[in-house]
Amino acid sequence: MIELFASKLETLNAVAIATIDVDGMLIDANSGFLRLINKPKPNTERVDHFFIQPTYATLINTQPGVEGEIYHGLLTIGEYTGQTRSLQTHVWREANQLCVLAEYDVESLERINDTVLQLNRDYAKAQFEITQMNLKLKRREVELEQSLAQLEAANLRLKTTQRQLVEAEKMASLGILVAGVAHEINTPLGVSLGSASLLEQQSQSLAQNFAERRMTHSELDGFLNKALLETQLIHTNLKRIGHITKSFHQLAVSDQASTKARFNFNRCIDDVLTSLDRPLRTRHVVVHNHCDKGLEIEGFLTDWASIFINLITNSLQHGFKGRNDGTIEIKVTTQAEKLVVDYDDDGVGLSSEVQARIFDPFFTTDMQHGMGLGMHLIYNLISQKLNGSITCGNPSQGTHFHIEARL
Repeated sequence: MIELFASKLETLNAVAIATIDVDGMLIDANSGFLRLINKPKPNTERVDHFFIQPTYATLINTQPGVEGEIYHGLLTIGEYTGQTRSLQTHVWREANQLCVLAEYDVESLERINDTVLQLNRDYAKAQFEITQMNLKLKRREVELEQSLAQLEAANLRLKTTQRQLVEAEKMASLGILVAGVAHEINTPLGVSLGSASLLEQQSQSLAQNFAERRMTHSELDGFLNKALLETQLIHTNLKRIGHITKSFHQLAVSDQASTKARFNFNRCIDDVLTSLDRPLRTRHVVVHNHCDKGLEIEGFLTDWASIFINLITNSLQHGFKGRNDGTIEIKVTTQAEKLVVDYDDDGVGLSSEVQARIFDPFFTTDMQHGMGLGMHLIYNLISQKLNGSITCGNPSQGTHFHIEARL
């Protein structure tokens, strides 16, 4: 057998020689075989598991052929989970031992080993980098979850703050509303109380003189004249209070304030102009109604009447203040499912500051002739009840209001 091995050595670049018993225990091996199984030196241990294809069990159970050879061909040696090599191999069987002779190119094998080792290192490095990347992604996910939680908490605080601001604004508006109404009522009420008190004193004085038979004809005549003036003053101021409370009541826009029904829009405007005929003629103000006479809509007649009354009254009191002439243009069109109203007067116009506050409650440029609720009432009716919008513009002359409402 040794002579046979020696004859093979001349044609081999390198050889791996090993003797193994039937139980797979390594009996002897040269350095070439030890390199294949990655062992530094021979020792007593099983090496049958290094035979992958064919397996050691297959080899040991094969009947020997000529000269005891049981296998000639490629043999894959290595570990299933590690490096493997396929070598040109001769295997003989002698008694209860296997003799293995494998040939391989040492330089090529070392290059392959180096390549495999480098690949393993690259793979390990890639795995490490992937692990680090996964850790970073996990950290980013945690940070993102924390950020989302913080955003949700901030959003909740923002919504809470918004609700608090809305409530505060409502309370502030209510305070302004009550204060404004109280201020408006206080003046005519004070005048009425003063007149009533004066009338009471004069009545007591006259009654005392009458009881003492000291009342003269001129004194009675003077009392009657004063009583007439005082009662007229009381009546005027009480009417003023009634007008203020009625306007205050109208501010609360409600669906029950009027009934929705189909009506002729042009006739609604004409009825308003008829009701305001006297102040319009007195001030020599001409109103041009540009509305289709057959236009009918489904809506709230009294609300639209209130809108036009307030617009025209506002023009008379503020737009044409100090003038005895003027023109108002009312143009009504329909676009898609919207009713569009353009209202223009050629009055004194509005400054940018006034335009910005025109719809605020109790804002007026003439405290002597208004309480600043008319335009606010219009805004509430259009925006809340009619599901529309109103804007105020300032053309080259006068004032312009643009109204859109859903049909």
